[in-house]
Amino acid sequence: MAAPENTLLAHLPPPELQRLEQYLESVELQFGQVLVEFDCPIEYVYFLETAVTSTVVRTPHGETIEVGIMGAEGFVGLSLLYGVRRSNGTVVVQIPGQARRMRAADFLRQVKMHGGSCLDLLLRYANFFQVMVQQHAACNASHNIEERMCRWILLTHDRAGSDDFALTHEYLSLMLGARRATISSIAHRLKSDGIIQYKRGRLYVTDRARLEACACECYGLIEAQATRLFG
Repeated sequence: MAAPENTLLAHLPPPELQRLEQYLESVELQFGQVLVEFDCPIEYVYFLETAVTSTVVRTPHGETIEVGIMGAEGFVGLSLLYGVRRSNGTVVVQIPGQARRMRAADFLRQVKMHGGSCLDLLLRYANFFQVMVQQHAACNASHNIEERMCRWILLTHDRAGSDDFALTHEYLSLMLGARRATISSIAHRLKSDGIIQYKRGRLYVTDRARLEACACECYGLIEAQATRLFG
């Protein structure tokens, strides 16, 4: 059995992973694919591997803003951990890639009701993700759009597994709840300073240290919590 790329699965004791393996299937996730929808039944949970997702909130006025991001450290379908079968958020694929998915019914029986090391680890991850959502909310209210944009790029860079990844100004404006013209202006300034490059819908991180210096302190706080969870 190949070692899982998902960090949560990789941290499970081998017997526990072997027990769950029969309920997991590999899937390829596409950009923009909605994995769970707010207030809709959850059909699958997803243990992300190379894919990256955004958890978003849609306002009554039709605006979208991101409140959390997941990569190989996470899994989609957090509500099922608490026995709630309808999702408390909408999760969209931001960077296409692979994941392992499990039917919701199997998850409830084999993880939620079974208990043990897997449930304990997933609850700890859920606590981390709640911290991220809270930090995003504080960041959106307290910091300017350039600091938030740099924080967002850093979090995506960490999870993309590469210095370059697909990203358009339009998508970034949706995630940050900002005008596209504002995003383009900031991106142009970061490019002129040699911090990033972008071409044909792809963004390249060229100076990670300076990008961190431009971001707000929320990035460091979020990553410190992730380090505390996984060591």
